[in-house]
Amino acid sequence: MIQPGSTVRFARMPEWVAQLPEESRRVFEFCLGRTYRIEEIDRHGLCVLDVSPDIDKRFGGFMNDLRLEAVFLEEVA
Repeated sequence: MIQPGSTVRFARMPEWVAQLPEESRRVFEFCLGRTYRIEEIDRHGLCVLDVSPDIDKRFGGFMNDLRLEAVFLEEVA
């Protein structure tokens, strides 16, 4: 069961990512297939993945995260 603290793989790209600005799409594309820890489930039921170690230096920003529905994630044993 996916919950805060679970390690997951970003397994499937959401269709709505295609509507994002190019730089945001590049971040999602870079993270696809990688594993992350779920930091929390936000008030909208989205899984918050801390992607900052992979993203901050490469794309800029600070403390970047992705917020995804659980259907796009696979739990890693």
